[in-house]
Amino acid sequence: MDKIRAVISEGTGIFHYEVEKHKDIAEALGRFSQVDVDVIAILGDRALTSATFEHILEKDLLKSKDIPLAILPAGDNNIVAENFGANRSEPHKALEDLLKFHRQGRLLNTITECPLLKLEGVRGIGYLYGLFFCAGKIIKKKSLFKRKISARGLFSRFRNWLSIIRLVQAAYRRAMGKQRLEDAIRVNRNQRGAVVGSYFMLLISTLDKAFWGVSIGQEKRQDRAHFISVENTPKAILETGKLMLRGNYDGIDHAGNIIAEIQHARIVLKTPFVLDGSYYQADDNGELFVTVTDSLKFIQLG
Repeated sequence: MDKIRAVISEGTGIFHYEVEKHKDIAEALGRFSQVDVDVIAILGDRALTSATFEHILEKDLLKSKDIPLAILPAGDNNIVAENFGANRSEPHKALEDLLKFHRQGRLLNTITECPLLKLEGVRGIGYLYGLFFCAGKIIKKKSLFKRKISARGLFSRFRNWLSIIRLVQAAYRRAMGKQRLEDAIRVNRNQRGAVVGSYFMLLISTLDKAFWGVSIGQEKRQDRAHFISVENTPKAILETGKLMLRGNYDGIDHAGNIIAEIQHARIVLKTPFVLDGSYYQADDNGELFVTVTDSLKFIQLG
């Protein structure tokens, strides 16, 4: 935080509020609304980002959803920050980029609108808001959700390719073993018939890119989310790995893999899951209800 404070001290017209408790978020948003800020920059772990979304959508503390949000990288939300254009992991550097855009008068020209996911049935919390949900064998690779953001270029692409190859090789070998019944996940999307299976990856996202900057590619309506499922079989994993190396999931048309758009889904699982890079578990009955809800505006830095 010292580096963040140093950047803030050099700027002008910046209202800084450090929150410690859930109630502090309401006070901060209320003050930001009173001074009519242009942008709200958020740095924090899963509780802060999700709680901020909740306060805006359910308590209407901003009096308007037109104030855009800038998501600064904070380790567990790097995938989200990277989707919105961050090209380095240091939050104070991302803040410097944000302020540079503001000085150049370009900040409000880079706004994108994105719906949120509401996740109900989270153990100990009840519900959460976020931008991407992930379950399946892939979430055991915790480093994937803490991966540092690096500047774009040939070196970055080469490193991503190596990471994808390592992931696919390890997953391919594990998929050849015996499947465990407790790892099974039941999915019912858009009120269609439920499907039960063992998944390498189950992804629901309103973002345009997934892991390692791989584009989802699929066209979707504004009030929908991307849905990608990859069964935990060697062939399905291998075919998906090829798409990841290509840099685009679009074109999934082989057995064991689905790409679609959804508005809601019921998911039953006993294993942990990830929302916006942080780990959670479902209530004792194991059932989660995922809904695409209202849109918010975000700053797109790149």
